[in-house]
Amino acid sequence: MAGNAATFGMATGPNPDMAKYYFIPRRWSKRFPDLNPIGWRIEARFIRMLLGVLARRTPEDAAQLARRVFRAIGPRTAKRLVVMRNLCVAFPERTDDALEAIGREIFGNVGAAFAEIVHLERIWRERATRLEFVAHPGVHFIREPGRPAVLVTAHVGPWTLTNFVARQYGFPLTIVYAPESNPYVHDLMYELREALGVALVQRDRSMRTLMHELSEGRSVGLGSDVRLDSGEMLPFFGHEMQSNTVPARLALRYRCELVPVRAERVEEGHYRITMCEPIEPGDASVPPNQAAREMTAKLNRVFEDWIREAPGEWVCLARRWPKAVSQVVASARHERGKT
Repeated sequence: MAGNAATFGMATGPNPDMAKYYFIPRRWSKRFPDLNPIGWRIEARFIRMLLGVLARRTPEDAAQLARRVFRAIGPRTAKRLVVMRNLCVAFPERTDDALEAIGREIFGNVGAAFAEIVHLERIWRERATRLEFVAHPGVHFIREPGRPAVLVTAHVGPWTLTNFVARQYGFPLTIVYAPESNPYVHDLMYELREALGVALVQRDRSMRTLMHELSEGRSVGLGSDVRLDSGEMLPFFGHEMQSNTVPARLALRYRCELVPVRAERVEEGHYRITMCEPIEPGDASVPPNQAAREMTAKLNRVFEDWIREAPGEWVCLARRWPKAVSQVVASARHERGKT
């Protein structure tokens, strides 16, 4: 349930906050736009080389190596500042040193997620020893063939593996994914994602496809923990964030369950994938717009709980809150530092 704004990480890809480049500074791409194709080729060569190295290792060794690589590179990129601003808003009580440590863990988690994509086929093939599936008793659609659901996840932990619930429980699933910004990397990553055994649709202009899938009895999956420019302002860690109400609106329109799906690393190379209790409106008589807002607010709280349990596995490489929120939080931290 893939990678960016509305991806079901169940959208896939190591970076749900797609930048124009992964490693090359943005200021260089702006200053020398004619060199963009060269920069893309350089990055693609590096990524292809890294994929080859990871593919020759076991999933455990690959994850450990990728963690080290991304933990070393990530904090030296412009993404570090974005991550730190998000962490300051979510965990204002933490010290600067504690947040820096969490930030390094986050970049390491991006690396581990990257390695897991390389080994999707093997992870599924060895699912008897690598994957544990749990379904809340309140999840009914898996016991009713032809009944679809809207599945949602957050970019926490090994989020890409949430897609395996479709193969495990035997229902059709179409997920939204954010295409790689680097055209030389896109096809390579798409091929790796095909091992998930689900239908893939690009995020842009995906709404019509999602509606069609649900009307035909096929479930859809999205990752909805990121800021959406067209979203509605709802609380997230105590501050208003432009939240994606699309999953809730789809569930209400097609009268199907809105099911949060979480993937956790029990240990390196072993995972637990849980379909949690469906999100429902508190009052069925309220207008659909209000019900969608209430359901999305509940979903935000579910995501908060996941992130609080494992802050170092929250992939927050894109800005989550309005800049004004980050500025207010930064000022408050500065004032506290004076006392």
